[in-house]
Amino acid sequence: MPANKNALIRYKTIDNCLRNRYRRWTLDDLVDACSDALYDMEGIVKGVCARTVQKDIQIMRSDKLGYNAPIEVYDKIYYRYSEPDYSITEMPLSSDDCDLLRQAISLIKTQENYEEIKNVLSKVQNRLQSLLNYG
Repeated sequence: MPANKNALIRYKTIDNCLRNRYRRWTLDDLVDACSDALYDMEGIVKGVCARTVQKDIQIMRSDKLGYNAPIEVYDKIYYRYSEPDYSITEMPLSSDDCDLLRQAISLIKTQENYEEIKNVLSKVQNRLQSLLNYG
């Protein structure tokens, strides 16, 4: 678990950096930001290496975690999102995701303890509906 949690901290840190269009981010800057975040959040002193951040960027660019982040290198040294409004934390649900959520809600409704989770299901359904109406 710690390795996964640390990776998520790094992904979020890289995301926050690349969303800041008022600064130019080099690989070294991203390494420093990730090291600082890991120290602040987890007390990890050793930091991260450039190769780790490069792998994180590669994963964020890929479909492996569903991010498909539009990370580009410009002026041969700086990183940014090619889509200024992109963020890994604000990804819309796909139609497949919506279908899976509907199936999950239907399955949960058939359970005996339905009354205990009725409020949670209602909130999920309302959120799903608002997302569908928005998109």
